[in-house]
Amino acid sequence: MSQARRAWRLALLGPPRVIAPDGSAVPLERKTAGLLAYLALEGAAPRAVLADLLWPDATGSAARNNLVHVLRRLRQLLGEPPVQGGDLLTLTPELAVDARTLAEAPTAEPAPGGLLDAVDFDDCPGFMEWLLAWRERLDVLRARAYATAIERCEQALDWAQALTLTRQWLELDRLSEDAFCTLMRLHYRNGDRASALRAYHRCQQVLRRELGADPSPQTRRLAQDIDRGTLPGAPAAAPGRLPLRVLRPPTLVGREDAWAALEDAWAARKLIYVTGEAGEGKTRLVRDFVASKGPALYLPGHPGGREVPYAGTVHNARARLAAATDVVLPDWVRCELSRIIPELRGSVALPPLIAEEDRLKFFAAYREMVRLTSAGFNTVVNDDTHQYDQATVELGAFMLSQARLGDANDVPRHISVYRRGALSAPALATVDHLVQSGAAVRVELGPLSEDALGVLLRDLQLPGATVEIAQWLRLTGGNPQFVLEAAKHVLEQRPFEAGAVLRSLPDHLFSVIERRLAGLSPAALQVARAAAVLRGDFSPELVSDVLGATLMDTAVAWEELEAAQVMMGERFSHDLVQEAVLQGTPPAVRRVLHRANARTLARHPVHPARVAQHWLDSGEPAQAAVWLMRAGAEAYGTSRLQEARQYYQAAQQAYQAADDPEQAHAAQQALDTLSRDPGAA
Repeated sequence: MSQARRAWRLALLGPPRVIAPDGSAVPLERKTAGLLAYLALEGAAPRAVLADLLWPDATGSAARNNLVHVLRRLRQLLGEPPVQGGDLLTLTPELAVDARTLAEAPTAEPAPGGLLDAVDFDDCPGFMEWLLAWRERLDVLRARAYATAIERCEQALDWAQALTLTRQWLELDRLSEDAFCTLMRLHYRNGDRASALRAYHRCQQVLRRELGADPSPQTRRLAQDIDRGTLPGAPAAAPGRLPLRVLRPPTLVGREDAWAALEDAWAARKLIYVTGEAGEGKTRLVRDFVASKGPALYLPGHPGGREVPYAGTVHNARARLAAATDVVLPDWVRCELSRIIPELRGSVALPPLIAEEDRLKFFAAYREMVRLTSAGFNTVVNDDTHQYDQATVELGAFMLSQARLGDANDVPRHISVYRRGALSAPALATVDHLVQSGAAVRVELGPLSEDALGVLLRDLQLPGATVEIAQWLRLTGGNPQFVLEAAKHVLEQRPFEAGAVLRSLPDHLFSVIERRLAGLSPAALQVARAAAVLRGDFSPELVSDVLGATLMDTAVAWEELEAAQVMMGERFSHDLVQEAVLQGTPPAVRRVLHRANARTLARHPVHPARVAQHWLDSGEPAQAAVWLMRAGAEAYGTSRLQEARQYYQAAQQAYQAADDPEQAHAAQQALDTLSRDPGAA
């Protein structure tokens, strides 16, 4: 066989195709694919057998003639025939075939796709029987290949790749308990107990829906060990990385009373509010709690959202629709929601929400969307609700007024999380009223006690730390996040000696985080600062655009930030970390980043108020005023008259600061028009 043809490859796993030397793929007709698959996996076969398998309804001569045509097309496609022989045909051994590689070396890298995926051979019953048998055999081998590859990743402490491979395994075999158990174990060993329990609940749902069966006793025991935090075999950290027990302790400590209060409120089907200072573990407590209760929908608040009307509403609606892809919204619901969600808009734009009946219809449409997208979830978690805008708060109050609290047939249980002292006055008044009326329970977290702090330090396994409990308590105030940040700093110091390092730390924990940030490369620190200044939703692509950097360079920096636990996915690992990054960014750098952010966001479908705020923060009021006027018009269009007035007033002040009396007068005219609106009173 020539060297040129040897470069061709035959892909039978997934849609059948041949891969040319230049990497291009040529799809294979089904009978051609069937012929090559049979020869690749069975070896030599008589022409008569192949003709009978692939053309069972044809006469002997017609079937053999069809086979000749297939062989001729293959020769034309590859230049030289991949099949050789006379009456006994064989596949040229030099031709690389993925299915044959899997059959002969099942511990090699797993290949995606099943044998001849999506190819129908119902008209060839004999061949179809052969194909089903080989698909089952290769599925077993593929599972073994995935397990071997995942084990290699575990040994290298490469959790990201191990999780990616496990998800690919589940995509190929969504009923595999072995794959689900692997996913659960990996999440737990990666320090994410809540995701491990969510994987178990997903396994439970899939098996019940598809097979009418529950997970095996072994799978249930694994879930119980994860739930109790007793699964053995916690790994050591990879070289140069912090131990997982420090990045995310496997068990909660000092929250037994709070957990008991959550259990009581859950049993009574009451609304639950969880509050505390930043870093006291509100989100961790709630996510671990709901993970033990079945499938949950997690809806986080977003920094910078308070200034944009319905920002929280839009985020939550999109998250709900993404989680319930099978839901088809009624036309009237889709039409109403299109007022604030551009991708739902049809060819006709709705008029502004001026009349009260229009506003109530919009609220009703949102409630119907919530009802339709709540199926399958036991709990909805609204995290960081102190980041919600006033329009979303008012919509939430309407939703609560319509909900049948305590009714098991209404919406799922709701848990809301907010930072103490950061909730808006109207939102706090609603919470207080619900708690006082007995419809809701408020669970307040505080610092860890000295005993609980001692347990946490023992769990962190810091040598010598437990004899310094008083010093840890003085430094951190018993705030769990502060403890973890200090522990990270201690472990990053060499030579290691907990007491000496602690004594060298400043009293303010922001300074501790800033010292950790100082260990980042300049590129990673630049990416972190750009993301922190963006405040709201950000991604590597958006940050690349802001910095004028290549996506590859940003991705490398992002990986460093994740390894240092500055980032987790496309969020900062904690609000305190983001605040520390902002605090440590020099004012001149912040202004430059605000200008870059404004120019970048102007090219994206974001609310004008976000662009305006960046121009204001960069010290350019003339640019900000243009976007404030747009924000006012958009707020007016959704009947947010109070916000519209605030935007127009801010625009007028910005034009005055920019010494532009003509445009300041135009802003005043917009205010005058607004004041004449009957709904503005």
